Amino acid sequence: MSNSGSSGAESTPQTAQKHVEAEAVALEKTIEQKDPTVFNGLPQEKRTRVVEYVMQELSIRSGPLPSPSELDQYNAIIPNGADRIMKMAESQLAHRISIEQTVVKSQQTQATRGQIFGFLIGIFGLGAALYAAVNGQPWFGSVIGGATLVSLVGVFVYGKHQEKKELDDKRPTPPKNQDNSSKNRRKK
Repeated sequence: MSNSGSSGAESTPQTAQKHVEAEAVALEKTIEQKDPTVFNGLPQEKRTRVVEYVMQELSIRSGPLPSPSELDQYNAIIPNGADRIMKMAESQLAHRISIEQTVVKSQQTQATRGQIFGFLIGIFGLGAALYAAVNGQPWFGSVIGGATLVSLVGVFVYGKHQEKKELDDKRPTPPKNQDNSSKNRRKK
């Protein structure tokens, strides 16, 4: 980022163009070092155009931010353009982190609340079953107690099954070549 500070008031579209031309000359020299015959028969003006075209075609990157040379070009066109882009990216990152923290906290609260309510329902159901069994209704008490336990165990088993299914869906699948090769080995 030291270049962006030095190009402050002096930055113009012409200086950005000179920067691109300097990169093109450097790339041309690198290409000639690797293969001295690659430009044989081409006039100098066409060599520069070919190198600039190659630079445009090979300018591939990934991520939310422009390359450092592009940031310099933004500074040449827009005052403090690179700084504004960096602030925008930092703001977006802080926003995403805030949303993720809110979602995680909400899920944790929901899970805790579910466990508390499940515990209370279980205690109430087992208490009602015990009360019925003690007061002369053993069959009714066992049905209520059994239903309470079966439903609670079912909810927890189903929840664990759903969690496992969601995790499996999020995991990347193995390459098909490996799966096919193991099937082909079995057929032989």
